[in-house]
Amino acid sequence: MSEVDFTVEKPGRGIQLLVEARNTPARSPEWAARFLRNILARVQIQPTEYFLLALRDHLYLWRRPVAEPGNPDFEADTASELQTYLSRLNIPLDTLGKSGFEMLIQAWLEDLVDGIVPESGNPWLVESGLADSVRNGYVRLNLAA
Repeated sequence: MSEVDFTVEKPGRGIQLLVEARNTPARSPEWAARFLRNILARVQIQPTEYFLLALRDHLYLWRRPVAEPGNPDFEADTASELQTYLSRLNIPLDTLGKSGFEMLIQAWLEDLVDGIVPESGNPWLVESGLADSVRNGYVRLNLAA
């Protein structure tokens, strides 16, 4: 699965989450839907419960993505979700390079699978079911993405 940056699998349940991390600003939820549509048209991805497009300023989440996705089912502010990690680094999000941004997303995903849900004030991780879906899973970095 090298078409996206990260895959989160759960033993006995298969792929729960696919993640594409891009350190680029989001233009709109509609733009995010077109972005996902282009990924799905270009490559064959495994069936998954969730797809997350992690951008510099927004996180867009779809449940059970289909070939013609609509707008994301959930969205959140990236800086709010990553605040714990950013405060440790003392680096603004918009100054990170591609690999630094991907490392932050990976650290966040690792915490999610460990059952650590950031307290951002936005309950989207719980409301969407994503937090429960990935808990006790494992994160795989797809190096060829």
